[in-house]
Amino acid sequence: MFENGAFSVAGTDRRRSFEEICLSAYVPADFPLEVLEPGLEEQAFYDPVNFSFPGGAHIAEVVVDRETGAVKLVGYTAVDDIGTVINPMIVAGQLHGGIVQGVGQALCESAVYDETSGQLLSGSFMDYCMPRADMLPRMATETHSTRCTHTDLGTKGCGEVGTIGSPAAVTNAIVDALSVLGITHVDMPASPNRIWRLMQNASLPQAAE
Repeated sequence: MFENGAFSVAGTDRRRSFEEICLSAYVPADFPLEVLEPGLEEQAFYDPVNFSFPGGAHIAEVVVDRETGAVKLVGYTAVDDIGTVINPMIVAGQLHGGIVQGVGQALCESAVYDETSGQLLSGSFMDYCMPRADMLPRMATETHSTRCTHTDLGTKGCGEVGTIGSPAAVTNAIVDALSVLGITHVDMPASPNRIWRLMQNASLPQAAE
């Protein structure tokens, strides 16, 4: 059995520390080499009893250019509950990276296929636009920790919370900005051409009599 950093044989005083086991595994002086290779290896798969459910609130602020339809993201704030935070720096990186990925989906990334052949037409970065640093504001991210009840450390998922929240936040901000024109829906990606056409085809809501 293994307890307090050492292996022991039940009912005896035979005991070896984990360090001793590791050293012996790589100094095979007494190994039956014809049946046992040197080294120490173990594999395990962690399967929690249930899923974790992180959550959060994301707010995007955008400015839409009336002349060109270009959308500029000028502010972004996000607060996410990912349970116990083990490494704040890694979490911050995950949140920022996920938000940027979602912003790209909302504003510019689009896989275009030929309707007849199915050939991908946006197969290079000449045709497929990725989010860039100059498209992004300084993001304000915070975490709120509510322990997960069925993981040992109280942790929840973190890698996708930014990716899930940001497309909806950015797109809803655009719809809000265009609501004065009676626009209630915007498809992703909200490219300048798509937004310009929406504005050209929109009619101002009639004033109440």
